[in-house]
Amino acid sequence: MRIGAHFGKLPRVDEGRKLGGRYRLLHELGRGGMAVVWRAADEVLDRPVAVKVLAGRYAGDERFRARILHEARAAAILSHPNIAQIYDFGESDEDGTRVPYVVMELINGPTLQQRVSHGPIPPRRVFRIGGEVAAALAAAHGDGLVHRDIKLANVMVTAAGAKVVDFGIAAAAGPAEPEEGLLGTPAYLAPERLTGGAIEPASDVYALGVLLYRLLADESPWTVETTTQMLSAHMYVEPAPMPALPGVPPAVADLVGRCLAKDPADRPDAAEVSAVLGDAAEAAAVRAPVRAPLPGPPPGPAPAPPSVPATVDSAGPLRPTRFDEETRVLPAAGPGTPPAGVARRVPGSGRGRLLAGGALAAAVLVLVASLFTREGESAPAPPPRAAPASSPPVRGSTGPASRPAAASPTPTATRNPRHPTVLISSVPASVDVPASPSPAAPSSAPVSSAAVPPSSAAPEGTRLQSRGGAVHVVCESGNARVIDWEPAEGYEVEHVDPGPGLTASVVFVRGFSRYRMSITCLAGGRPSAVVLPL
Repeated sequence: MRIGAHFGKLPRVDEGRKLGGRYRLLHELGRGGMAVVWRAADEVLDRPVAVKVLAGRYAGDERFRARILHEARAAAILSHPNIAQIYDFGESDEDGTRVPYVVMELINGPTLQQRVSHGPIPPRRVFRIGGEVAAALAAAHGDGLVHRDIKLANVMVTAAGAKVVDFGIAAAAGPAEPEEGLLGTPAYLAPERLTGGAIEPASDVYALGVLLYRLLADESPWTVETTTQMLSAHMYVEPAPMPALPGVPPAVADLVGRCLAKDPADRPDAAEVSAVLGDAAEAAAVRAPVRAPLPGPPPGPAPAPPSVPATVDSAGPLRPTRFDEETRVLPAAGPGTPPAGVARRVPGSGRGRLLAGGALAAAVLVLVASLFTREGESAPAPPPRAAPASSPPVRGSTGPASRPAAASPTPTATRNPRHPTVLISSVPASVDVPASPSPAAPSSAPVSSAAVPPSSAAPEGTRLQSRGGAVHVVCESGNARVIDWEPAEGYEVEHVDPGPGLTASVVFVRGFSRYRMSITCLAGGRPSAVVLPL
Protein backbone atom coordinates (compact mmCIF):
# COMPACT_ATOMS: atom_id res chain seq x y z
CA MET A 1 0.00 0.00 0.00
CA ARG A 2 1.35 3.39 -0.95
CA ILE A 3 2.43 5.54 1.98
CA GLY A 4 0.13 8.51 2.37
CA ALA A 5 -2.70 6.87 0.40
CA HIS A 6 -6.05 8.59 0.86
CA PHE A 7 -8.67 6.63 2.76
CA GLY A 8 -12.22 7.40 1.75
CA LYS A 9 -14.10 10.62 1.22
CA LEU A 10 -14.07 13.05 4.10
CA PRO A 11 -17.60 13.66 5.42
CA ARG A 12 -18.51 17.26 4.66
CA VAL A 13 -18.40 19.58 7.67
CA ASP A 14 -18.84 23.21 6.68
CA GLU A 15 -17.99 26.51 8.27
CA GLY A 16 -20.94 27.76 10.28
CA ARG A 17 -22.18 24.25 11.10
CA LYS A 18 -23.35 23.83 14.69
CA LEU A 19 -22.33 20.59 16.41
CA GLY A 20 -24.16 19.23 19.42
CA GLY A 21 -26.52 22.18 19.39
CA ARG A 22 -23.87 24.51 20.84
CA TYR A 23 -20.47 24.45 19.05
CA ARG A 24 -20.54 26.67 15.95
CA LEU A 25 -17.57 26.10 13.62
CA LEU A 26 -15.91 29.40 12.68
CA HIS A 27 -12.84 28.56 10.60
CA GLU A 28 -10.27 25.82 10.14
CA LEU A 29 -7.13 25.84 12.24
CA GLY A 30 -5.52 22.75 10.76
CA ARG A 31 -6.15 19.71 8.59
CA GLY A 32 -4.58 16.27 8.53
CA GLY A 33 -5.23 12.95 6.88
CA MET A 34 -7.81 11.88 9.43
CA ALA A 35 -9.07 15.01 11.18
CA VAL A 36 -9.84 18.70 10.85
CA VAL A 37 -9.33 21.12 13.73
CA TRP A 38 -11.71 24.07 13.88
CA ARG A 39 -11.88 27.23 15.89
CA ALA A 40 -15.41 27.25 17.24
CA ALA A 41 -17.71 29.18 19.55
CA ASP A 42 -19.39 27.48 22.48
CA GLU A 43 -22.73 29.28 22.32
CA VAL A 44 -23.86 27.95 25.69
CA LEU A 45 -20.89 29.09 27.78
CA ASP A 46 -19.96 31.93 25.40
CA ARG A 47 -16.29 30.99 25.01
CA PRO A 48 -13.94 30.07 22.17
CA VAL A 49 -12.97 26.42 21.85
CA ALA A 50 -11.12 24.10 19.49
CA VAL A 51 -13.09 21.26 17.92
CA LYS A 52 -11.34 18.30 16.32
CA VAL A 53 -13.67 16.52 13.89
CA LEU A 54 -12.77 12.98 12.89
CA ALA A 55 -13.00 12.24 9.18
CA GLY A 56 -12.16 9.63 6.59
CA ARG A 57 -12.97 5.94 6.79
CA TYR A 58 -12.45 5.88 10.57
CA ALA A 59 -15.44 8.17 11.06
CA GLY A 60 -17.76 5.27 10.32
CA ASP A 61 -15.77 2.62 12.18
CA GLU A 62 -17.62 1.58 15.34
CA ARG A 63 -14.50 0.25 17.06
CA PHE A 64 -12.53 3.38 16.30
CA ARG A 65 -15.31 5.64 17.56
CA ALA A 66 -15.58 3.59 20.76
CA ARG A 67 -11.82 3.83 21.28
CA ILE A 68 -11.78 7.59 20.75
CA LEU A 69 -14.63 7.99 23.22
CA HIS A 70 -12.80 5.86 25.78
CA GLU A 71 -9.59 7.82 25.34
CA ALA A 72 -11.40 11.18 25.47
CA ARG A 73 -12.90 10.12 28.77
CA ALA A 74 -9.48 9.12 30.06
CA ALA A 75 -7.86 12.41 29.00
CA ALA A 76 -10.75 14.45 30.40
CA ILE A 77 -9.81 13.50 33.97
CA LEU A 78 -6.49 15.34 33.62
CA SER A 79 -6.28 18.82 35.08
CA HIS A 80 -2.83 20.36 34.81
CA PRO A 81 -1.55 23.81 33.77
CA ASN A 82 0.62 22.25 31.03
CA ILE A 83 -2.07 20.00 29.54
CA ALA A 84 -4.73 21.26 27.14
CA GLN A 85 -8.06 20.50 28.72
CA ILE A 86 -10.74 18.38 27.04
CA TYR A 87 -14.22 19.83 27.47
CA ASP A 88 -16.61 17.56 25.61
CA PHE A 89 -17.14 14.69 23.18
CA GLY A 90 -19.97 14.16 20.75
CA GLU A 91 -21.06 12.73 17.42
CA SER A 92 -22.57 14.61 14.51
CA ASP A 93 -24.62 13.12 11.68
CA GLU A 94 -22.84 14.28 8.53
CA ASP A 95 -24.07 12.93 5.17
CA GLY A 96 -25.54 9.90 6.90
CA THR A 97 -22.32 9.11 8.82
CA ARG A 98 -21.86 9.62 12.54
CA VAL A 99 -18.70 11.70 12.86
CA PRO A 100 -17.06 11.90 16.31
CA TYR A 101 -15.67 15.20 17.51
CA VAL A 102 -13.71 16.30 20.56
CA VAL A 103 -14.05 19.78 22.08
CA MET A 104 -10.85 21.11 23.62
CA GLU A 105 -9.30 24.17 25.18
CA LEU A 106 -8.29 26.68 22.51
CA ILE A 107 -4.56 27.37 22.83
CA ASN A 108 -3.27 30.77 21.72
CA GLY A 109 0.20 30.05 20.45
CA PRO A 110 2.25 28.11 17.88
CA THR A 111 3.29 24.49 18.11
CA LEU A 112 6.94 23.71 18.71
CA GLN A 113 7.07 22.44 15.13
CA GLN A 114 5.99 25.84 13.86
CA ARG A 115 8.24 27.68 16.30
CA VAL A 116 11.45 25.91 15.24
CA SER A 117 10.69 26.63 11.59
CA HIS A 118 11.67 30.24 12.39
CA GLY A 119 15.00 29.35 13.96
CA PRO A 120 16.58 27.53 16.91
CA ILE A 121 15.23 27.97 20.42
CA PRO A 122 17.82 29.06 23.05
CA PRO A 123 18.87 26.20 25.36
CA ARG A 124 17.47 27.84 28.49
CA ARG A 125 14.07 28.13 26.81
CA VAL A 126 14.29 24.49 25.70
CA PHE A 127 15.03 23.45 29.29
CA ARG A 128 11.99 25.32 30.54
CA ILE A 129 9.65 24.00 27.83
CA GLY A 130 10.98 20.47 28.26
CA GLY A 131 10.56 20.70 32.02
CA GLU A 132 6.94 21.76 31.63
CA VAL A 133 6.22 18.97 29.14
CA ALA A 134 7.81 16.46 31.51
CA ALA A 135 5.73 17.83 34.39
CA ALA A 136 2.59 17.37 32.30
CA LEU A 137 3.58 13.80 31.50
CA ALA A 138 4.30 13.09 35.16
CA ALA A 139 0.78 14.22 36.03
CA ALA A 140 -0.73 12.05 33.27
CA HIS A 141 1.37 9.06 34.29
CA GLY A 142 0.30 9.58 37.88
CA ASP A 143 -3.28 9.10 36.71
CA GLY A 144 -2.35 5.97 34.75
CA LEU A 145 -2.49 7.57 31.29
CA VAL A 146 0.22 7.35 28.60
CA HIS A 147 0.16 9.96 25.81
CA ARG A 148 1.80 7.77 23.11
CA ASP A 149 2.36 10.61 20.62
CA ILE A 150 4.71 13.19 22.16
CA LYS A 151 6.28 15.18 19.33
CA LEU A 152 6.96 18.75 18.24
CA ALA A 153 3.48 19.27 16.79
CA ASN A 154 1.79 18.15 20.01
CA VAL A 155 3.44 20.77 22.21
CA MET A 156 2.19 24.34 21.99
CA VAL A 157 4.04 27.38 23.30
CA THR A 158 2.02 30.09 25.03
CA ALA A 159 2.78 33.14 27.13
CA ALA A 160 1.88 31.12 30.22
CA GLY A 161 4.06 28.11 29.35
CA ALA A 162 4.03 24.94 27.29
CA LYS A 163 0.83 22.98 26.67
CA VAL A 164 0.74 19.30 25.76
CA VAL A 165 -2.12 18.68 23.32
CA ASP A 166 -3.75 15.81 21.47
CA PHE A 167 -4.32 12.93 23.83
CA GLY A 168 -6.27 11.44 20.90
CA ILE A 169 -4.33 8.17 20.92
CA ALA A 170 -3.55 8.14 24.62
CA ALA A 171 -4.23 4.92 26.52
CA ALA A 172 -4.24 3.53 30.01
CA ALA A 173 -0.93 2.05 31.13
CA GLY A 174 -0.90 -1.74 31.01
CA PRO A 175 -0.87 -4.60 28.49
CA ALA A 176 -1.52 -3.60 24.90
CA GLU A 177 -4.67 -4.89 23.24
CA PRO A 178 -3.72 -7.89 21.05
CA GLU A 179 -5.69 -6.66 18.03
CA GLU A 180 -4.63 -3.04 18.39
CA GLY A 181 -2.43 -1.56 15.70
CA LEU A 182 0.66 0.40 16.60
CA LEU A 183 -0.29 4.06 16.89
CA GLY A 184 2.20 6.90 16.88
CA THR A 185 4.78 8.85 14.91
CA PRO A 186 7.74 6.80 13.58
CA ALA A 187 10.40 9.35 14.58
CA TYR A 188 9.43 9.08 18.26
CA LEU A 189 8.47 5.41 18.75
CA ALA A 190 10.20 3.65 21.64
CA PRO A 191 11.69 0.20 20.91
CA GLU A 192 9.24 -1.62 23.17
CA ARG A 193 6.34 -0.18 21.21
CA LEU A 194 7.67 -1.78 18.03
CA THR A 195 7.65 -5.21 19.66
CA GLY A 196 4.11 -5.08 21.00
CA GLY A 197 5.22 -4.46 24.58
CA ALA A 198 3.06 -3.08 27.35
CA ILE A 199 1.83 0.50 27.25
CA GLU A 200 4.05 2.22 29.80
CA PRO A 201 5.11 5.75 30.79
CA ALA A 202 8.73 5.08 29.80
CA SER A 203 7.65 5.21 26.14
CA ASP A 204 6.60 8.85 26.58
CA VAL A 205 9.97 9.61 28.19
CA TYR A 206 11.73 8.11 25.15
CA ALA A 207 9.70 10.33 22.81
CA LEU A 208 10.50 13.35 24.98
CA GLY A 209 14.19 12.43 24.72
CA VAL A 210 13.94 12.51 20.92
CA LEU A 211 12.18 15.87 21.09
CA LEU A 212 14.83 17.36 23.40
CA TYR A 213 17.67 16.05 21.23
CA ARG A 214 16.14 17.57 18.12
CA LEU A 215 15.61 20.95 19.78
CA LEU A 216 19.08 21.15 21.33
CA ALA A 217 21.26 19.50 18.66
CA ASP A 218 19.26 20.74 15.67
CA GLU A 219 19.07 17.22 14.26
CA SER A 220 17.77 13.73 14.93
CA PRO A 221 19.71 11.25 17.12
CA TRP A 222 19.99 9.09 13.98
CA THR A 223 20.76 10.00 10.39
CA VAL A 224 18.18 8.19 8.29
CA GLU A 225 16.58 8.56 4.91
CA THR A 226 13.49 6.36 5.13
CA THR A 227 10.87 5.34 7.66
CA THR A 228 12.20 1.78 7.46
CA GLN A 229 15.61 2.95 8.59
CA MET A 230 14.06 5.06 11.33
CA LEU A 231 12.15 2.11 12.81
CA SER A 232 15.23 -0.07 12.53
CA ALA A 233 17.30 2.57 14.32
CA HIS A 234 14.88 2.66 17.25
CA MET A 235 15.27 -1.09 17.63
CA TYR A 236 18.94 -1.75 16.98
CA VAL A 237 21.05 1.42 16.69
CA GLU A 238 22.33 3.40 19.67
CA PRO A 239 21.63 7.13 19.32
CA ALA A 240 24.56 9.40 18.65
CA PRO A 241 25.80 11.00 21.89
CA MET A 242 24.69 14.57 22.34
CA PRO A 243 27.48 16.75 20.92
CA ALA A 244 29.10 19.43 23.07
CA LEU A 245 26.82 22.42 22.64
CA PRO A 246 27.09 25.95 24.05
CA GLY A 247 24.69 26.42 26.92
CA VAL A 248 23.92 22.71 27.33
CA PRO A 249 25.47 21.35 30.55
CA PRO A 250 26.69 17.74 30.80
CA ALA A 251 23.82 16.90 33.14
CA VAL A 252 21.30 17.67 30.40
CA ALA A 253 23.26 15.77 27.74
CA ASP A 254 23.41 12.78 30.08
CA LEU A 255 19.69 13.09 30.80
CA VAL A 256 18.79 13.04 27.10
CA GLY A 257 20.98 9.98 26.60
CA ARG A 258 19.22 8.15 29.42
CA CYS A 259 15.82 9.08 28.02
CA LEU A 260 16.86 7.34 24.78
CA ALA A 261 17.95 4.10 26.46
CA LYS A 262 16.70 0.99 24.66
CA ASP A 263 15.64 -0.64 27.93
CA PRO A 264 12.66 1.18 29.50
CA ALA A 265 14.00 0.35 32.96
CA ASP A 266 17.12 2.44 32.24
CA ARG A 267 15.17 5.63 31.51
CA PRO A 268 14.39 8.28 34.13
CA ASP A 269 10.78 8.93 35.01
CA ALA A 270 9.08 12.10 33.81
CA ALA A 271 9.35 13.75 37.23
CA GLU A 272 13.14 13.37 37.22
CA VAL A 273 13.34 14.78 33.69
CA SER A 274 11.35 17.81 34.81
CA ALA A 275 13.58 18.24 37.85
CA VAL A 276 16.89 18.12 35.97
CA LEU A 277 15.65 20.48 33.27
CA GLY A 278 14.34 22.86 35.92
CA ASP A 279 17.77 22.95 37.54
CA ALA A 280 19.38 23.59 34.16
CA ALA A 281 16.98 26.46 33.41
CA GLU A 282 17.73 28.03 36.78
CA ALA A 283 21.49 27.71 36.31
CA ALA A 284 21.24 29.20 32.82
CA ALA A 285 19.34 32.17 34.23
CA VAL A 286 22.10 32.78 36.78
CA ARG A 287 24.81 32.59 34.11
CA ALA A 288 23.00 34.87 31.67
CA PRO A 289 24.91 38.20 31.45
CA VAL A 290 23.07 41.45 32.01
CA ARG A 291 23.86 43.89 29.21
CA ALA A 292 23.46 47.63 29.56
CA PRO A 293 21.27 49.21 26.87
CA LEU A 294 23.10 50.82 24.00
CA PRO A 295 22.87 54.62 23.71
CA GLY A 296 20.43 56.03 21.25
CA PRO A 297 16.70 55.86 20.65
CA PRO A 298 14.91 52.80 21.94
CA PRO A 299 14.51 50.05 19.37
CA GLY A 300 11.10 49.47 17.86
CA PRO A 301 9.21 46.24 18.30
CA ALA A 302 10.70 43.22 16.60
CA PRO A 303 8.75 42.10 13.55
CA ALA A 304 6.53 39.11 14.21
CA PRO A 305 7.58 35.91 12.46
CA PRO A 306 5.44 35.00 9.49
CA SER A 307 2.55 32.72 10.25
CA VAL A 308 2.95 29.07 9.42
CA PRO A 309 0.17 27.60 7.27
CA ALA A 310 -1.77 24.96 9.13
CA THR A 311 -1.44 22.45 6.33
CA VAL A 312 2.33 22.67 5.96
CA ASP A 313 4.58 20.20 7.76
CA SER A 314 7.34 22.69 8.53
CA ALA A 315 10.44 20.89 9.65
CA GLY A 316 12.64 23.97 9.86
CA PRO A 317 16.31 23.35 10.55
CA LEU A 318 15.75 19.92 12.10
CA ARG A 319 16.13 18.14 8.77
CA PRO A 320 13.65 15.32 9.36
CA THR A 321 12.90 12.83 6.63
CA ARG A 322 9.60 13.21 4.87
CA PHE A 323 8.38 10.04 6.57
CA ASP A 324 9.14 10.65 10.22
CA GLU A 325 6.70 13.37 11.27
CA GLU A 326 3.33 11.78 10.62
CA THR A 327 1.14 9.99 13.13
CA ARG A 328 0.49 6.54 11.71
CA VAL A 329 -1.05 3.15 12.35
CA LEU A 330 1.42 0.27 12.09
CA PRO A 331 0.67 -3.41 12.62
CA ALA A 332 1.75 -4.52 16.07
CA ALA A 333 4.95 -6.59 15.93
CA GLY A 334 6.48 -9.21 18.10
CA PRO A 335 9.98 -9.43 19.55
CA GLY A 336 12.74 -10.74 17.38
CA THR A 337 16.33 -10.35 16.27
CA PRO A 338 17.45 -7.90 13.62
CA PRO A 339 17.19 -9.34 10.13
CA ALA A 340 20.27 -9.58 7.99
CA GLY A 341 21.30 -6.29 6.51
CA VAL A 342 19.32 -4.02 8.84
CA ALA A 343 20.46 -0.49 9.37
CA ARG A 344 23.58 -0.21 11.50
CA ARG A 345 26.03 2.45 12.61
CA VAL A 346 28.83 3.22 10.20
CA PRO A 347 32.17 2.44 11.93
CA GLY A 348 33.80 5.67 13.04
CA SER A 349 30.78 7.79 12.25
CA GLY A 350 30.07 10.25 15.06
CA ARG A 351 26.53 10.84 13.81
CA GLY A 352 25.52 7.20 13.60
CA ARG A 353 24.76 7.27 9.88
CA LEU A 354 22.71 4.27 8.87
CA LEU A 355 23.45 1.94 5.98
CA ALA A 356 20.50 1.10 3.80
CA GLY A 357 19.72 -2.58 4.16
CA GLY A 358 16.96 -5.14 4.40
CA ALA A 359 13.63 -4.26 5.89
CA LEU A 360 12.63 -4.85 9.49
CA ALA A 361 9.91 -7.41 10.09
CA ALA A 362 7.12 -6.73 7.61
CA ALA A 363 4.61 -6.34 10.39
CA VAL A 364 6.52 -3.32 11.67
CA LEU A 365 7.41 -1.71 8.36
CA VAL A 366 4.13 -1.67 6.40
CA LEU A 367 2.37 1.60 7.14
CA VAL A 368 -1.36 0.98 7.11
CA ALA A 369 -2.73 4.46 7.56
CA SER A 370 -2.20 8.02 8.62
CA LEU A 371 -4.10 8.60 11.86
CA PHE A 372 -5.76 11.62 13.32
CA THR A 373 -2.97 14.19 13.04
CA ARG A 374 0.05 15.19 11.02
CA GLU A 375 3.09 16.94 12.38
CA GLY A 376 2.31 20.62 11.99
CA GLU A 377 -1.44 20.21 11.41
CA SER A 378 -2.42 22.25 14.44
CA ALA A 379 -1.92 25.79 13.32
CA PRO A 380 -1.41 28.51 15.85
CA ALA A 381 -4.54 30.13 17.12
CA PRO A 382 -4.62 33.92 17.33
CA PRO A 383 -1.52 35.49 18.90
CA PRO A 384 -1.16 34.72 22.60
CA ARG A 385 -2.51 37.24 25.02
CA ALA A 386 0.07 39.00 27.14
CA ALA A 387 0.58 37.43 30.54
CA PRO A 388 -0.86 39.53 33.37
CA ALA A 389 1.70 41.57 35.24
CA SER A 390 2.69 40.25 38.63
CA SER A 391 1.09 42.07 41.52
CA PRO A 392 1.17 41.82 45.30
CA PRO A 393 -1.04 39.01 46.59
CA VAL A 394 -4.56 39.95 47.56
CA ARG A 395 -6.24 37.87 50.21
CA GLY A 396 -9.96 37.41 50.49
CA SER A 397 -11.98 36.44 53.51
CA THR A 398 -11.34 32.72 52.98
CA GLY A 399 -7.60 32.61 53.58
CA PRO A 400 -4.84 34.11 55.69
CA ALA A 401 -2.31 36.70 54.69
CA SER A 402 1.13 35.76 53.39
CA ARG A 403 3.75 34.46 55.76
CA PRO A 404 7.08 36.19 55.04
CA ALA A 405 10.45 34.70 55.79
CA ALA A 406 11.25 37.58 58.13
CA ALA A 407 8.43 36.67 60.48
CA SER A 408 8.62 32.89 60.41
CA PRO A 409 11.70 31.50 58.68
CA THR A 410 11.14 28.16 57.01
CA PRO A 411 14.13 25.99 56.16
CA THR A 412 14.72 25.37 52.48
CA ALA A 413 13.16 22.11 51.38
CA THR A 414 15.41 19.07 51.55
CA ARG A 415 16.32 18.20 48.01
CA ASN A 416 15.82 14.74 46.64
CA PRO A 417 18.81 13.99 44.38
CA ARG A 418 16.42 12.59 41.75
CA HIS A 419 14.12 15.60 41.95
CA PRO A 420 16.42 18.57 42.58
CA THR A 421 14.20 21.42 41.45
CA VAL A 422 10.69 20.48 40.42
CA LEU A 423 8.41 18.97 43.03
CA ILE A 424 5.48 17.10 41.56
CA SER A 425 3.33 16.17 44.52
CA SER A 426 0.32 13.93 44.47
CA VAL A 427 -0.89 13.31 47.99
CA PRO A 428 -4.19 12.53 49.71
CA ALA A 429 -6.56 15.43 50.00
CA SER A 430 -6.23 15.44 53.78
CA VAL A 431 -2.99 14.85 55.64
CA ASP A 432 -1.72 15.56 59.12
CA VAL A 433 0.29 18.77 59.14
CA PRO A 434 2.65 19.49 62.03
CA ALA A 435 1.60 22.43 64.11
CA SER A 436 3.23 25.67 63.05
CA PRO A 437 2.56 29.37 63.57
CA SER A 438 -0.44 30.70 61.71
CA PRO A 439 -0.72 34.20 60.27
CA ALA A 440 -2.98 36.92 61.50
CA ALA A 441 -6.59 37.32 60.50
CA PRO A 442 -7.17 37.81 56.77
CA SER A 443 -7.41 41.23 55.25
CA SER A 444 -9.00 42.33 52.02
CA ALA A 445 -6.19 44.79 51.34
CA PRO A 446 -3.05 43.83 49.39
CA VAL A 447 -0.34 42.40 51.57
CA SER A 448 3.41 42.60 51.29
CA SER A 449 6.32 41.00 53.06
CA ALA A 450 5.66 42.82 56.34
CA ALA A 451 5.87 40.72 59.49
CA VAL A 452 2.63 39.07 60.60
CA PRO A 453 2.12 37.97 64.22
CA PRO A 454 1.76 34.19 64.38
CA SER A 455 -0.87 32.24 66.26
CA SER A 456 -0.86 28.71 67.59
CA ALA A 457 -3.32 27.23 65.08
CA ALA A 458 -1.99 25.00 62.32
CA PRO A 459 -3.12 25.86 58.77
CA GLU A 460 -5.66 23.49 57.25
CA GLY A 461 -5.37 21.69 53.92
CA THR A 462 -2.50 19.85 52.26
CA ARG A 463 1.03 21.20 52.53
CA LEU A 464 3.12 21.09 49.34
CA GLN A 465 6.82 21.96 49.49
CA SER A 466 9.20 23.57 47.00
CA ARG A 467 12.62 25.18 47.08
CA GLY A 468 11.10 28.65 47.30
CA GLY A 469 8.65 27.75 50.04
CA ALA A 470 5.52 25.80 50.86
CA VAL A 471 1.82 26.28 50.26
CA HIS A 472 -1.27 24.90 51.96
CA VAL A 473 -3.98 23.93 49.50
CA VAL A 474 -7.52 22.61 49.58
CA CYS A 475 -9.41 21.07 46.66
CA GLU A 476 -13.03 22.12 46.31
CA SER A 477 -15.11 20.52 43.55
CA GLY A 478 -12.02 20.04 41.40
CA ASN A 479 -10.74 23.59 41.96
CA ALA A 480 -7.54 24.44 43.83
CA ARG A 481 -7.53 27.12 46.53
CA VAL A 482 -4.37 28.35 48.27
CA ILE A 483 -5.13 29.13 51.91
CA ASP A 484 -1.61 29.77 53.21
CA TRP A 485 2.01 30.00 52.06
CA GLU A 486 5.38 29.90 53.77
CA PRO A 487 8.40 31.36 51.96
CA ALA A 488 11.64 29.48 52.57
CA GLU A 489 14.46 31.28 54.34
CA GLY A 490 15.60 34.26 52.26
CA TYR A 491 12.59 34.10 49.91
CA GLU A 492 9.60 36.41 49.63
CA VAL A 493 6.20 36.00 48.02
CA GLU A 494 6.05 38.06 44.83
CA HIS A 495 2.63 37.12 43.52
CA VAL A 496 -0.29 34.91 44.53
CA ASP A 497 -3.24 33.69 42.50
CA PRO A 498 -5.09 31.92 45.31
CA GLY A 499 -8.04 30.63 43.28
CA PRO A 500 -10.29 28.86 43.62
CA GLY A 501 -9.79 27.74 40.04
CA LEU A 502 -8.42 24.98 37.86
CA THR A 503 -4.97 26.36 38.65
CA ALA A 504 -3.77 28.38 41.63
CA SER A 505 -0.22 29.67 41.87
CA VAL A 506 2.36 31.32 44.10
CA VAL A 507 5.60 32.97 42.93
CA PHE A 508 8.54 32.95 45.37
CA VAL A 509 11.52 35.25 44.78
CA ARG A 510 15.00 35.69 46.21
CA GLY A 511 17.34 37.99 44.34
CA PHE A 512 17.44 36.76 40.74
CA SER A 513 15.84 33.42 41.63
CA ARG A 514 12.10 33.16 41.00
CA TYR A 515 9.94 30.05 41.26
CA ARG A 516 6.35 29.63 40.22
CA MET A 517 4.44 26.95 42.11
CA SER A 518 1.32 25.96 40.13
CA ILE A 519 -1.25 23.82 41.92
CA THR A 520 -4.08 21.80 40.41
CA CYS A 521 -6.45 19.16 41.76
CA LEU A 522 -6.25 15.67 40.30
CA ALA A 523 -8.98 13.05 40.29
CA GLY A 524 -10.22 12.24 43.77
CA GLY A 525 -9.38 15.70 45.10
CA ARG A 526 -5.62 15.11 45.26
CA PRO A 527 -3.56 18.31 44.92
CA SER A 528 -0.60 18.33 42.54
CA ALA A 529 2.11 20.99 42.45
CA VAL A 530 4.58 21.78 39.68
CA VAL A 531 7.48 24.14 40.44
CA LEU A 532 9.51 25.71 37.65
CA PRO A 533 12.04 28.55 37.62
CA LEU A 534 11.04 31.77 35.89
